[in-house]
Amino acid sequence: MTKDQVRSLASLDNVISSSRVLNLNNIYKKNRASSDYKQKPLFSNIQLNRAIILKHRLRPSERAEFADGRSVATKILFPLDSMEIKLGAQYLFVGQKDFEERLCAILREKPLGLGGDIVILQLLDSIPSLDAYLLRQFLERGGIRPADCYLENGIADRKPIQQFILNEISALAQMSFGLDEYGAKAPALIEELLSPKAAEVTDELRQTLQMEKSDYRQGLFFWKAILFYKWQIKKIIPVSEKVFREVRRIKSIGLVSKSDRIKIESMRNRIAYKFSLIFSEANEILSIYDQSYEDLINNGNIQGFKEFLISSSQIFTQLGESYNDVSHIVNFWRFRPKKGHSVAVTLEMLASMLEELDSMSYIQATNRNRA
Repeated sequence: MTKDQVRSLASLDNVISSSRVLNLNNIYKKNRASSDYKQKPLFSNIQLNRAIILKHRLRPSERAEFADGRSVATKILFPLDSMEIKLGAQYLFVGQKDFEERLCAILREKPLGLGGDIVILQLLDSIPSLDAYLLRQFLERGGIRPADCYLENGIADRKPIQQFILNEISALAQMSFGLDEYGAKAPALIEELLSPKAAEVTDELRQTLQMEKSDYRQGLFFWKAILFYKWQIKKIIPVSEKVFREVRRIKSIGLVSKSDRIKIESMRNRIAYKFSLIFSEANEILSIYDQSYEDLINNGNIQGFKEFLISSSQIFTQLGESYNDVSHIVNFWRFRPKKGHSVAVTLEMLASMLEELDSMSYIQATNRNRA
């Protein structure tokens, strides 16, 4: 392993959960004596249950491992020693060619013994990011309820997220009951809308929208998941603005040649442009929802909202990828090596940081070839 790979692994091992990382190795080390952890593991395979799972932007040489043209994949790191991460790790991508065979070889298991674990890995791969709150919703939807320690990082966010979703859907409750009954009945309906039983308790709306039960149930689930990303994007905007002010402000020390100065400014401008594309895309996606929902509430027009619910799983994926792009860039900049926190750094370090940011922003103005 190179020094950079060792440092990267050591850095990952300090993270438990983020939009990009689910560190089961760290969770194991902190909770291995807990009876709840032992009785309700996320994965049945012990080695897999101590892995580090992350969303990884594929390098050009890695994209050949996939048949679907994706640019982001779910990477599984298997530490050679759970207690000493610097010794290195094996890795595998979910969904790569011969994935199940390679996974069985690493874990020394037969496919039959990994059936349930493979389903969970595929579920993780289907989600654009690994935020604990969002992960909990998808696992519960699949009937998977691991020990709380796996998802405890999302507990602090649960109340503000639910309040945000509550504010968004309260207009639907008001429309359903009318002003006279809204005050008495809305709190119970809103609570049920936030629960897995949302489709059943709002069946009258399904009939009004003339939707099949399965489509309606899926639409409601992804509607709430979209609202999660809407909340996240709203929260990350001021942080990202600060990051890009720093990207603009940071300078290299010493003499800089004209060609190097042009190269640095070119990268700054390209990063800013790509970043603006990400937010434009996110705003465009959210406007589809906002317009259809407002048209339903204000004008009683059901068609737009019905179309939104039908396409909600695709909208969720697109919005999640946009948010993940922003989050990845922001987190890299905030947690870069401490020398990079100075307003002035070496030319080599500045160029390296900007090149890394530029490579993270895998954006094509006319075609975003994504996972």
